[in-house]
Amino acid sequence: MSTNPCLQAVVEAPWYEGKPLCPWSVADYKPFSRIQLYGEMTDWEVGLIFAQLIKYNDLDSDGNANDVLYRVIESETLILPGGLQVRSTADKLIYPGCCCGLEEWREWLNFLTTERSPWLGHDPSPWVEMVDDFVRVWSDGGMDSAASGFHIDFEQSTFETELSRVQQDLSTFLVKIEAWANGIRFPEPNKLSSKFDKCFAISHKWPEE
Repeated sequence: MSTNPCLQAVVEAPWYEGKPLCPWSVADYKPFSRIQLYGEMTDWEVGLIFAQLIKYNDLDSDGNANDVLYRVIESETLILPGGLQVRSTADKLIYPGCCCGLEEWREWLNFLTTERSPWLGHDPSPWVEMVDDFVRVWSDGGMDSAASGFHIDFEQSTFETELSRVQQDLSTFLVKIEAWANGIRFPEPNKLSSKFDKCFAISHKWPEE
């Protein structure tokens, strides 16, 4: 059994060069590294998340901050590269693979009833299985459902607690969105956080009814 494993909601940092991503300050993260979403993020980290949101959804980044953020609110749907990463105190990390999105994070909740692994991306291809009374997350092998790489184990009760905590982290991130939007003088911060909430299914009841 892995020691004190945890789940964390993350978004992949954007790659760019030359022209700034957006008309606000952003944190300096290595491209394709992971940014954890929770209430204690810095304003610059939140700015980087929204820069990735603009870039990944092919939204127009021209104009001032208000122009750009209203385009976010007016978008029909939004997606972000990332999802849930798994960490153990033994410094083992299992990241979401390529083409996995934060918008799919609730598939982890469905696993508790279906025992079907959520889609966790490819190159590598993490996957999840139920083994007796604990949950095992593999770092690779999901494309052919064969054990590969290393694994991190959770007692089922710990896994459920971690999923609940992920939702709490995402909920505090919504509060942080509003604080950040206020800081850059966006006039409708509640609409911005509500849009993010709706597109990434954060405030729905847990577990699913």
